[in-house]
Amino acid sequence: MSRRSLGVAALVVLSVVAGVAVPAAAANADVAIESVDLSVDQPAPGESFTLTTTLANLESSAGSVEVTDIYVRAADSSSDLARIEDVGSIARGDTRSIPLTMSIDEPGEKRLVVNAVMRDEAGEFHRVSYPLYVDVQEPDEAVISFAGLDSVAGEESQVNVTVSNGDAGALSNVRLELTGQADVVNPERVSASIQPGTQTTHTFAATFDEPGSRELAAQLTYKTDEGVTRTITRNVTADVEPANLDPQLTATATTANGSSVVRATLSEFGNVELRDVQLRAVVDGETVARARLADVAAGGSQVGTLDGSSIPAGEVTVVAEYTAAGREETTETTLSYSPAPATDMTLTGVDTTRSGDVVTVSGDAANVGNLDTSSVVVSVVPSEGVTPVNPNKEYFVGPVESSEFATFQLTANVSSSVTELPIRIEYTVDGERLSRVAEVDVSDTAASGNGQSDSSAPGFSLLLGALGVLLAVALAGAYRRYTG
Repeated sequence: MSRRSLGVAALVVLSVVAGVAVPAAAANADVAIESVDLSVDQPAPGESFTLTTTLANLESSAGSVEVTDIYVRAADSSSDLARIEDVGSIARGDTRSIPLTMSIDEPGEKRLVVNAVMRDEAGEFHRVSYPLYVDVQEPDEAVISFAGLDSVAGEESQVNVTVSNGDAGALSNVRLELTGQADVVNPERVSASIQPGTQTTHTFAATFDEPGSRELAAQLTYKTDEGVTRTITRNVTADVEPANLDPQLTATATTANGSSVVRATLSEFGNVELRDVQLRAVVDGETVARARLADVAAGGSQVGTLDGSSIPAGEVTVVAEYTAAGREETTETTLSYSPAPATDMTLTGVDTTRSGDVVTVSGDAANVGNLDTSSVVVSVVPSEGVTPVNPNKEYFVGPVESSEFATFQLTANVSSSVTELPIRIEYTVDGERLSRVAEVDVSDTAASGNGQSDSSAPGFSLLLGALGVLLAVALAGAYRRYTG
């Protein structure tokens, strides 16, 4: 129970003490209200709570009484806040507790009067009253806050609703529902519990159809650690802007990693995000290349490339297709496309030798493209079972003109289980640094360096023949000595 709840409980207890039973002045019945109990120490505005009135028909009564009415009013009002009729009878000397459900809409300290009307066996009516103070305040266990209310009409936006527990005990069975002047996807969220001093944030996808001020309402239902179920609502106003779509698409022919491509830039100068973007290169009405592009934020840009190998020279239309503010849109531009000269470096004339665990790779770095390259560097790529070692972990080749080559040599410690050695070739073309990896077969090198003999070699066969002849001669001599 919070400190404020303790204060309210004390207030209610004082009310009970002050509200000592007021017996009816009648000869035939002696009745009173013994007590009035609240199901909630501190009800929230609009929250339903139970007010339980205990009635007593004292031993001094002449007989049983019928309870015809119990009603609650503000002390200065003649209007009922709650009423129940035809409750039943109470025998002489007995008591009866009658629950009555009610709510109070406005916060503040309320002075109430509980009235009970009973009829005795003689048909006479008796009314008894009981004063009661109730402190109605906004609950402080849970706090609802909003973020992400800047929205554009027709565009799905993310609205974050945070529920914070400011109470000393846990909140359980927490149910949050977001409604209002928006289309909300999955509007209801449930949390098993929220611990004291913590918070939970839920992200809702909401779409406002119209611009202007739009209302949202977050309704939260939860149970306190005292077992009280409460519902609170927080209303907010979102300022929704009208959609302003202002895209721009540009395209140029260029190279990427030595290959010809079309580089397209899609920009959005308006306030709408461009989503699910797809680029297409169209020639004579036929799509010849496609590419996906990341979403373009309002005020932002994204760059994509289309593979130029499938695009013929000539006029090309680049089309960007996307979703903006819930609608399918397209933007296009044209360019005169000429494939960029190709650049490619490869390895030729490769030879490998092994000395122990060290493999030496020598060969040529050949420029098979039609552009000159510079700053060519060849190196062994470290990998499982492969470690570059001196003297040639890497080799600076230098410039290599188109259709020319230059020699290199590399050394690496290579495990006998490795069959391919990765070699990286790095070079520069028109200021762009390019790189590729080539695999060199070292399986034969590994087999010849593992210490095993090759029985199929010609020298090995001659050696076996000579040994056979010597063995035959020795056996013949031994036989003659034995028989002689």
